[in-house]
Amino acid sequence: MIDDLVDVFYRPLVQPLGNLVILFAQAEASLLDLVAALKDVDEWQAQAVLKMKNPKEQVLALVRASSGFEGFDLSELLDGVEGFWADKERRNRYIHDEWFPLLDEEGTPAIRGLPHKKGSDVTWDAPTAADIWALARGFQVREHLFSHAAFRIRKQRLVR
Repeated sequence: MIDDLVDVFYRPLVQPLGNLVILFAQAEASLLDLVAALKDVDEWQAQAVLKMKNPKEQVLALVRASSGFEGFDLSELLDGVEGFWADKERRNRYIHDEWFPLLDEEGTPAIRGLPHKKGSDVTWDAPTAADIWALARGFQVREHLFSHAAFRIRKQRLVR
């Protein structure tokens, strides 16, 4: 077995970050499948929706118009889509920003994100392993939510 390649102060984050990478990819794939089910198209066509301007708004509109869900089921799915995009922003910070140790006694890991838009501020954060685990679990929950919703949508079509 190969030892971790990162410095010792990063090691508590290696496992939660690895889980975050995998669970995000699974949630994103389930979201793509949900869009395919909502539009009754293949994944290539569904992918076009996720590449549009304001994809979150596009998906929310599809859920409202095409899911056939009402009440709690509709609210849960809408909240799941909203939460996916909110958590995706945090995930992107953890994956794409620069990691460095803070100059404290423990060498606490932190991130610094440079702004992509003119006039934006530098973003700073010092996520703990627990923060990253919680984010990863959220993607796991959404993966199940999206895949179950896609299943129900397709099942409804078969019954009609």
